[in-house]
Amino acid sequence: MKTGLLLLQSIATSTRGCRTVLPTALSTFQTYAFASSSSSSSGCHAKVGAAAYAAAGLIGGTSTVVLCSNDDGSNSSSSNIKKAIPARKSIDDPLHILQHNPSLPFPESSIKHDTYNGVTLDVTKVPQLSDSSATDSSTFGEMLSNALNIWSDEGRRGIWIRIPTSHAHLIGSATKLGFDFQHAEPGTCVLTKWLPKDSESRLPNGPSHQVGVGVLVLHPLTGKMLAVQERTGPAAARKLWKMPTGLTDPGEDIAAAAIRELKEETGLDVEFDKIICFRQAHGGLFNRSDMFFVCLCKLAPKYETLVKQGGEIELLPQEEEILCADWIDMEDYSVQGVWTQSPLYKEMNRAMIDAARKGIEYSSSEDGDEAHGFVSKVLPVGFRPGSNAIYVSSKL
Repeated sequence: MKTGLLLLQSIATSTRGCRTVLPTALSTFQTYAFASSSSSSSGCHAKVGAAAYAAAGLIGGTSTVVLCSNDDGSNSSSSNIKKAIPARKSIDDPLHILQHNPSLPFPESSIKHDTYNGVTLDVTKVPQLSDSSATDSSTFGEMLSNALNIWSDEGRRGIWIRIPTSHAHLIGSATKLGFDFQHAEPGTCVLTKWLPKDSESRLPNGPSHQVGVGVLVLHPLTGKMLAVQERTGPAAARKLWKMPTGLTDPGEDIAAAAIRELKEETGLDVEFDKIICFRQAHGGLFNRSDMFFVCLCKLAPKYETLVKQGGEIELLPQEEEILCADWIDMEDYSVQGVWTQSPLYKEMNRAMIDAARKGIEYSSSEDGDEAHGFVSKVLPVGFRPGSNAIYVSSKL
C-alpha cells in the first residue's frame, strides 16, 4: 500500500474486505489527506481529501468519501460513495447540528452553540426585545432566567450574551442573574456566565494585549534612519526622536500596520521587509499587556530613483500628531538620554543598528549577509476560508 498523508491529527481508517471505512467521528483539523492502495490482497482504493473535512464536519457540501475498486481496477459499485454533510461555517460550530429546544423562550435564530458545549445569545434577534422600555428589560430577565434553568438541565457550560448599545438597558437584568463583563468595544459589550457548579469557570478572559509597531526606514543613499518628534505624549515631553509608531487596527496584520502607520505619520510609501525584534510589556492602559514589533521597511523604488537623480524625499508629517520628521544618524538616535538609561531600549537599538549595518539592500539576498529577522508569509488556512500571516525566521 502506498500512502501519502499530510495531517495535523491522524485519520482513523480500517480495511474490511473491499472497503475502506472512514468513521464519522474523525479527528478535526485534518489537512488534505490522500491515501491510495495498489495491494491486490485488499483491492481497496481510498481517496481522502476534502472528503475528510466533510466527514469531520469542517466543511459542508457533498464529497467523495470512498472509492472502492476490485483487483482488476474496476469499481465495486457503479458510482462513488457520496455523503451530504451540512455546511459548517466555523470550526467553533458544533460537529453535529443540535436540535433546538422548543421550551426555550428565545427563538432558534438568536441562539448559537459552540464546540465547548456553550451557548451564545444574540438579543437583537429576539422579537420581544425590540424597544428600550422598562417592561422590555423585565421581560428579558424572566426569559433569561428560564433559559438558564433549561441550559443547566441540558448540561451547558459557558453562556455568552452580546448586547449592542441599542440594547444596553438589558445589561442590568443579566448581571442580576450572575453575568459579568467579558469585554466591551465600541457598539457592543459581551457578558458571560459559567453554569457548572462543581468547577471553576473555564471561559477565557477578555482581550489581554494590545499590539503596536515601530517602523525602521533607512535613507537609500545616506543610510540615516527616519525619525519623528510627536506633538503630545511622553516622548513629546522629553523632546525625544523616535521611529514612527502606532497600534494595529482590529483585523490588521503587523506588516500592514507598519506600512499604514508610516504612511499616516510621514506620507511615505514603503514595503514591509521583516520584523527585527519585539518586546512584551505588562501593566499598561487598563492593565493590558503590550506587544511591540520593530519592523524594517524599504522605501518604495520611486524614492531611490528620485534621489539618484538629485531629488529629495519629501516628508509630510501628520499635522495632528507629528511635530517634525527628519533623517538622523542611528548613532545620534541611540545615544539620546532616555535610551542610554534603559538596558531594554539599548538592546532594541542595538538590534536596529545591526539590521541597518547589514544594509537594507541585502535584506532579501541569499549571500548569508542579511540581518536576522522574521519575514511575513500570508498563507491559506486550508481547513476553512481565508488566509493568515505567519512570521518566520529569515534564516530558515
